[in-house]
Amino acid sequence: MRIGIYVDVAKVDQPTGIGLHVRNLVNALAQIDDRNEYLLYYQSNLFGNGKPFPCLPNKPNFRARPIRFPVHWVTNHPSLWWKWYLPRVLRKDSVDVFHGPNHFAPSFDPEKSIVTIHDLAYFRMQVHEAGENAMLQTWTKHALQWANTVIALSENSKRDVEELGVAPARIRVIYGGGHVVPEDQIQYSRTEELKKSLKLPDKYILFVGSLQPRKNVPFLLRSFARLKKEMTLPHRLVLAGHRDTAASEIDRLVQELGIAADVLITGYVDASQLPLLYKMADLFVLPTLYEGFTLVTLEAMAYGVPVIATDTSSIREGVGEAALLVEPDDIEALACAMRSVLTQGDLHQRLIERGRDQARKFNWDQCARETLALYREVHERAIRGNLVLAQ
Repeated sequence: MRIGIYVDVAKVDQPTGIGLHVRNLVNALAQIDDRNEYLLYYQSNLFGNGKPFPCLPNKPNFRARPIRFPVHWVTNHPSLWWKWYLPRVLRKDSVDVFHGPNHFAPSFDPEKSIVTIHDLAYFRMQVHEAGENAMLQTWTKHALQWANTVIALSENSKRDVEELGVAPARIRVIYGGGHVVPEDQIQYSRTEELKKSLKLPDKYILFVGSLQPRKNVPFLLRSFARLKKEMTLPHRLVLAGHRDTAASEIDRLVQELGIAADVLITGYVDASQLPLLYKMADLFVLPTLYEGFTLVTLEAMAYGVPVIATDTSSIREGVGEAALLVEPDDIEALACAMRSVLTQGDLHQRLIERGRDQARKFNWDQCARETLALYREVHERAIRGNLVLAQ
């Protein structure tokens, strides 16, 4: 097969959840597949002198495929890109299967097209600016109508996709894995360097994620402030992630709660630094309102950090019985859960052990094998369809 994957979201210098998912999927496919040809599509600028794709596998059957196109037109004139130019390139390249791993799919041959839906939060709440939210809804609907098969990252996302009118038979659930570095590759020698560069405290509670409204960080801040009032706690709260649309509100709330000296907002943390950031934490908390399927809880568990999360959307699907779950608006319950994990050694150790077992259930090798099997299935179905038409 000649397989095309749209990897534009993974080319950025500071990839977050979806970008890291695409990078890990491509690398895992490269580990298991020497037979099929992969073209990794991404937008280049009009003159073709942009930066090369940063994570191209060192395998002869994987090739970067930059497409020259005006930089701003994908956003300003999306129909030209998704309905005309990109499909034209795919037809010219004789692609057998096309995979859009980030919500969108071009108007390419429907029988050869797959789209991955990570989550549909922007259909349920204002995740981005109004114009961007509307654009995401429009082109996600186009992809769901157009693609032969939809990959959902969880059963929760599958139900959300079904609510938009997609038949269950067209949806395949394929879980991803966390962005986890093997123990022997963790750069322990750089621990002091990381502490100094991020100004990390000796003891801390960790949150990893973009500072946007659906992450529900104000809930975590209020619970943390209550905990600090109730007991002498040596821990600070570390918020690691892009300063997104909720950053200003978070800054104000930190001041209002009087916890500015106990809260550290790091901004984006490079993927190479995350293993140490996780491993030095005493507790990981995800206070989110909605997730299609979250990998940060799996990452924390894999690195031996006990996890507390909100019992919403797909969270239980990922953490199983290996985390403490609270309602996303119960400040006292979250404060109580944090106090219990930090003060009860047996509970702390039990969550670590269960977490490591749970994290092993989700890995990129399995994700790649299931994805490759789907590529073959879609390709064979398209061949059968063409034979019927020929008759």
